[in-house]
Amino acid sequence: MIDPADSRTLPLEKPTRVHFTTDARIYTVVLEQDLLGDWRLTQSWLSRNGKRGGKSQLVESFAQGMALLDKLARNRVPEPA
Repeated sequence: MIDPADSRTLPLEKPTRVHFTTDARIYTVVLEQDLLGDWRLTQSWLSRNGKRGGKSQLVESFAQGMALLDKLARNRVPEPA
């Protein structure tokens, strides 16, 4: 939660969490900053039969993380017709 009295903490302009589904799986991709200030991209999925999976990776910066998040979203979410 952002403290309104904090003049240094600003909300992010782009969403950093994406959810999408396919016929076989439900995906979530999250870009977040940890307590040490490092940016981490976490992918998780759940198959229709209940099997779960996921992976996490450190990224160099917020910009690099957003580029990866956008790339993953473009690969998984079809363009509107």
